[in-house]
Amino acid sequence: MRAICLYFIGVLLLSSCERDTSESSFYYWKTNFHLKPSELKTLEELNTKRLYVKFFDVDLSEPSVFPLPVGVIAHIDSMPRSIEVIPVIFITNKTFLRTCCSDVDSLASRIITKINIIKGVYKELQFDCDWSLDTKGNYFSFLRSVRKLIPKETLLSATIRLHQAKYVGKTGIPPVDKGMLMFYNMGKLSENDGRNSIYNKNEALKYVSSLKSYPLVLDVALPIFRWYVHFSNGEIEGLVTKEQTPDIYNQAHFAEKNKNITFISRTSFFENGIYYEEGDELKLEALTKEELREAASLLQKNLPEAKRRLVFYDLDETNISYYDENTLKKVSAIFN
Repeated sequence: MRAICLYFIGVLLLSSCERDTSESSFYYWKTNFHLKPSELKTLEELNTKRLYVKFFDVDLSEPSVFPLPVGVIAHIDSMPRSIEVIPVIFITNKTFLRTCCSDVDSLASRIITKINIIKGVYKELQFDCDWSLDTKGNYFSFLRSVRKLIPKETLLSATIRLHQAKYVGKTGIPPVDKGMLMFYNMGKLSENDGRNSIYNKNEALKYVSSLKSYPLVLDVALPIFRWYVHFSNGEIEGLVTKEQTPDIYNQAHFAEKNKNITFISRTSFFENGIYYEEGDELKLEALTKEELREAASLLQKNLPEAKRRLVFYDLDETNISYYDENTLKKVSAIFN
């Protein structure tokens, strides 16, 4: 009896250790690759083995309206050797609106050449494009061309939005090995009513029931970023990202309307490249630790059983400062 008890205690301890060392991956979305000490510490503590690194965007140039790489990453060679790099290429939807079907092969060839100049060997390649009904033909043809240009053993993946998963009959299934479900940006920015456009459970519930029947194996991306929505005269003025965030606790400039959520400008001023008029409002949108776990649990309940990766968007000193290591580990463990 004592031996049986010891056995079960050992099993419990082992499973607990496995949960504690579960891997968490991250997106890296900056143009200059440089890991700060806090970011390196997070990668180590969360047993991170791979980073999804945006190599560049592809957008139309002006005035020639020709697809070109934009924001090409620099200093990728400083990546720690223990970390696997997964190149990610973001392509605007309008690129495929303006690209002729006959030019898709050439576009694929030029993009793969550019990727290989930056990094010649990779186990997975991912494309991020919020395609539409008007562009799915060109985009899917592009992905088929890419498949022919990379080694057979290289995984090809594509990002999937919630609406693309729910309305799969219309939006189609990209010809890739697997998808990355982007589980964020699911509300309307124009609503200044306290709802969160990054994550909204009620909105998510309209879509998640369709995930079990989605034909691609899905990895999952969860948000750890935050932003402020800038309203002027009741109308949305734009997003204020972490690089642009003003000192909202400067009482000469801002008054708190709702505790740590909504702030009103007391006067008109410029800060970090943004002009605020007296009376403008900034609404914080972010996920609490509880909401991050809730989002992970909601997905886990509605996804088919499969081995999948969890990827946090995105690795940044500011973003990770909002979540302690234990929180991110617990969120990762939900998918184990």
